[in-house]
Amino acid sequence: MQLDSVLSDQTKNTSSNSNQHRLMIVDDEKDLLFVYKKALELTGMEIFTFDNPDLAFKEFIEDPEKYSLLLTDMRMPSMNGYELINKVKAIRPEIKIILISAYNITQDEITRNLNPTSKIDGLICKPIGLERLREIIIDVIMNN
Repeated sequence: MQLDSVLSDQTKNTSSNSNQHRLMIVDDEKDLLFVYKKALELTGMEIFTFDNPDLAFKEFIEDPEKYSLLLTDMRMPSMNGYELINKVKAIRPEIKIILISAYNITQDEITRNLNPTSKIDGLICKPIGLERLREIIIDVIMNN
């Protein structure tokens, strides 16, 4: 089954809640943001990219209900992914979160850095193929 059709079928079967498939992607690597955005837009999702976590958080607090999923890099200047996740979850605990990193991340590290009430819904190691990235995101979105 095509990922596009899975997402399309899910869209047809959901309410008219327009934030159902809006993703915020935060990564300081602009080239990756461009590639992720183009690949994920093909599935019909609305993608918003930020190369600065501070700006991403500022955008998030303006309308916390706008996004259904946050995909964030772990190591970025000014604010790391853990800090961003903790801030976002403090405002909207139910938002889906996927952490992505080129570094080996252990469960111990995640536990040490996230608030006890914060949890992630997925962990991705870079590099990742675009098809696999789409599969993981769709899986997280569909498993409410």
